[in-house]
Amino acid sequence: MTRHKKGKESSSTRAKIPPDKRPKRTNKDPKPHRSPIFRFVLIFALTTVILYALTATGYFERHGWIPYLNLNASISGAILDVFGEDVTIVNRKIVSARASIQIERGCDAIHPTILFVAAALALPASWRARALGIVIGTGILMVTNLFRIITLFYVQKHWRSAFDVMHVEVWQALFIFFAIVLWFVWANWALGSPPEPTHDTR
Repeated sequence: MTRHKKGKESSSTRAKIPPDKRPKRTNKDPKPHRSPIFRFVLIFALTTVILYALTATGYFERHGWIPYLNLNASISGAILDVFGEDVTIVNRKIVSARASIQIERGCDAIHPTILFVAAALALPASWRARALGIVIGTGILMVTNLFRIITLFYVQKHWRSAFDVMHVEVWQALFIFFAIVLWFVWANWALGSPPEPTHDTR
């Protein structure tokens, strides 16, 4: 008799546990720290694919690539002229008596810029920080590309045998590395900047 009563008391005691004390089931990801990484990779991949697809269109070829390559050749030629080089620009080709380089795809910084823009858009920063990063970062990469063209001109002029190595292996790797470093510097600033003050309405 006594044992049966105790069993009833224990079961009734368990039934009277307050609802707020009971363990709650959740369907949340047991590892929520992976969510920002997944979001970053997804946005970065989608943006990169879209931008690369746009640059592969005939419209971009006519109105994007060619005018931009001509602009790179013209600006590089003007800078070389300031440095005392007697150069002529012919069909995106910088020609002098001792050197000649052709500005074609791969000499434009478009692809590293696409990677930088995609990574900037994927970062969970404010839109103001993203816009500043894209504008300033793109400008820096374009200026860096002009520096690359000018240095390759002088390599062609003074060290012709090393031109292919500098053009294909050295500068391409350096440019990608520089774009990554530039993004990390910007991301550190964008995520480390203090949040905007909020006003308590209570």
